[in-house]
Amino acid sequence: MGSLSPPGQAFDVLLRNANVNGSVVCDIGIQCGIITALGLGLHASHGTEVIDCEYAIVTPGGIDGHVHLSQDKSQRAKEAGCVAADTIETGTRSAVAGGTTTVMLFAEQSKSESVKEKVAQYHELADQIGSYADYGFHAIITDPTPEVLENELPTLAREGGITSMKLFLTYKHMRISDAQFLRALKTARELGMVALVHAENGDLVDFFTEQLESLGLTQPQYKAVAHPSAAEAEAVNRAVTFSAVMDTPMLIVHVSVKESMCVIRRAQSALKPVFAETCPQYLLLGKERLTEEHFCGAKYVCSPPLRSDPADIEAIWQGIANGTFTIFSSDHCPYRFNDANGKQLGRIQNDDGTMTEQFTKVPNGLPGVETRLPLLFSEGVLKRKCIDIKRFVELTSENPAKLYGLYPRKGAIQIGSDADIVIWHPQSSFAPRRLSHARDLHDGCDYSPYEGIEFWNWPRMTLLRGSVVFRDGQVVAKNRVGRFVKRKGCSLPYIKRMGQQWDILKASI
Repeated sequence: MGSLSPPGQAFDVLLRNANVNGSVVCDIGIQCGIITALGLGLHASHGTEVIDCEYAIVTPGGIDGHVHLSQDKSQRAKEAGCVAADTIETGTRSAVAGGTTTVMLFAEQSKSESVKEKVAQYHELADQIGSYADYGFHAIITDPTPEVLENELPTLAREGGITSMKLFLTYKHMRISDAQFLRALKTARELGMVALVHAENGDLVDFFTEQLESLGLTQPQYKAVAHPSAAEAEAVNRAVTFSAVMDTPMLIVHVSVKESMCVIRRAQSALKPVFAETCPQYLLLGKERLTEEHFCGAKYVCSPPLRSDPADIEAIWQGIANGTFTIFSSDHCPYRFNDANGKQLGRIQNDDGTMTEQFTKVPNGLPGVETRLPLLFSEGVLKRKCIDIKRFVELTSENPAKLYGLYPRKGAIQIGSDADIVIWHPQSSFAPRRLSHARDLHDGCDYSPYEGIEFWNWPRMTLLRGSVVFRDGQVVAKNRVGRFVKRKGCSLPYIKRMGQQWDILKASI
């Protein structure tokens, strides 16, 4: 690292006294949205914006790999009558206020629809609405026809920069068969795509749901009963087995229980191409939230559901610390509580004027894109001290960038990377505060599941490609500063064996 900027080198923005990833204090020079220098005593020329970081922790902009925005545009959502609380505009405004500068959104295919057309529609929607953060798309595949697998996905991956697909093993309207699953994984491997999998055994969940409904047990707390740990663990084991056979890099999303984590850990120890994601709700919220009176348990309805066993929560924290979890995402999927087209869809008025609570009608999902980084920083780094800043950066920025083909453009503070940067408050000067949705957050929802949790730090400033987009509690950027980012293939290491298996298969024919 040099001590001075080269003669004649000019910067648009210069960050001084930055404690980069908690490991080294230096200045960061930014030109045309790119980090162009790291060193001591970098020179500020006339017109350079100088920001003193005051020796506070400085980390790469967060990358949230699991964000649902404007997710009420699918045929499924329209039929259910759901209205999402966040558009791409309001959701990304919330993201940058929490230090997240890139979000991965979902273009959802319904049965018999063209994936290519759905992606085009989401591009058009993002162009119309605008974004405060950079963004990419995952393609949700619910109908993997030969046309989709052989023609549409190759075009999206090779020309459109969309190198990930999401597959569901649950939900009647979205899940695919094992045969379809294998064909989709084969295509993903051939195209260098990552397969994201929502792993719950759909038949088991449907069976439990039907039994509960027959007994009249339909309040929000029974959501957790309808989605037992075994449903997740079985589907995770099946998905991991298929991933190993097909040699396709796979991410198991929103892992919530110890049994699933153990399956994933064994596969990783055997050098299988399996990665794992978990979310804040499985670290901080228990099943008891679903029992809150006056239908407030509906605020916490999500899939997989919140778990009550403290051993599950502790196991998830262990996975955060020991490397089992590759990334930490929000699964931001917000619906307003006080909205007839939001969580209140789960309250059904009977002919006699009474109300029945129906957990299957409550839209699945929690808000959390803004609180993701500060929650893990506060709870994991500062309170529990179970991870350091390096591991925090891996989980929230570096690994998502590598997994989704964005590294090193994103996910790093190094020369040549986009100047997506989060400046935290100096720890000695930050007064702990309890979260208030009304006061602190910038999303379109009307509540936060983390209301009242005490935070020990929060982003002071967020930069997107060198421009300050959030400063001291206020989003200061104008809308439409965010851009679509084309992605390459996964750069996280995994051992490729499938070529050998195909040779054996061909030789036996």
